[in-house]
Amino acid sequence: MGFSVNLILPDFGTTRLNTVLYPKHPDAYPVVYRPETDIHLPRKPDNRMRYMYFKTIAKGGTCIISSCRDLHLRRTICHKALRKELQSDPVEQARFLREARVTAMLQHPNTIPTYELGRDAKGHYYFTMKLVHGVTLREVLDQCKAKKSHNVGKFDLFRLVDVLSQVGHCLHYAHTHGVVHRDIKPENVLVGDFDEVMVLDWGMAKVWDDDARKNTLPEDLDPHWKLKKIDAADESIPLTRRAPVQGTPPYMSPEQLENPHDVDHRTDIYSLGTLIFEVLTLQRMIEGDDVLTVIENIKNKAQPRPSERAPNMNVPDALERICLTCTNFERERRYDSMETVINEFETWMRPD
Repeated sequence: MGFSVNLILPDFGTTRLNTVLYPKHPDAYPVVYRPETDIHLPRKPDNRMRYMYFKTIAKGGTCIISSCRDLHLRRTICHKALRKELQSDPVEQARFLREARVTAMLQHPNTIPTYELGRDAKGHYYFTMKLVHGVTLREVLDQCKAKKSHNVGKFDLFRLVDVLSQVGHCLHYAHTHGVVHRDIKPENVLVGDFDEVMVLDWGMAKVWDDDARKNTLPEDLDPHWKLKKIDAADESIPLTRRAPVQGTPPYMSPEQLENPHDVDHRTDIYSLGTLIFEVLTLQRMIEGDDVLTVIENIKNKAQPRPSERAPNMNVPDALERICLTCTNFERERRYDSMETVINEFETWMRPD
């Protein structure tokens, strides 16, 4: 019998999935029977007929996420495609291909496995991935906030810091391979049914050419992205041009908010720091839901300290120090690498 669980999929952008009715046992992890394993493939396989029984899970701003049955491998998987109105948009096509390939190329235990990139019968792009069941860090933090405690279910402060450490491992791997995530937030961290930690949504990833690391983002095809650094307070400039990058402002670094091109791996270090702050305090570090409000709150206020924001949470000194170094508004004063952040986490979790 099925029951209500959260179905978490890689890269659903700004769309938040509601709890859906999806059978966990036995259909989510079905028993393997010989008749399923021994079905012959057609002599002339047609990939256009490979995926069947689609069920829409979420519709994001640019993409549609579905579950479907892979008839070749006899399993249920995740299928992602551009929304109908964007399927012929060259900028969105380029971004979609970038996302699929970055997700596939970053083969790490903390990234979602990618299965296939292809075109459907109408020639439109899609890619398929592992369908993962679990809870996001956002859901865990919301439960913690409701109970005003870090001890919710199998989670406590130690486990939450371990989750953040694994996120750090994934980002360090990405950084050493020339990729910056640029959209780290609680919604994009998944803890699976087997306690695996996955970093989701590489659709905002920044990569470089091998020629002097010259930036060639697909957004360069969009004239809005041709702007040099601009004054975010200039109300004569449309908001979309003041902050063309897609992301979640409260978790974005100051440099990413003001100039989306002027970022490096330290923007991910900052974003991870905002997660540390939220784990420690059960409060968002920077208030505001739009770019301008967040920028003003950063400019006009001192860097917040977890222990002062949440004096009743007994914030460990070492974790506060890590948080403050990661979230320094001046990136030159943050940690130089994610590896250092990981080492700091592990020192706290495994003291001598």
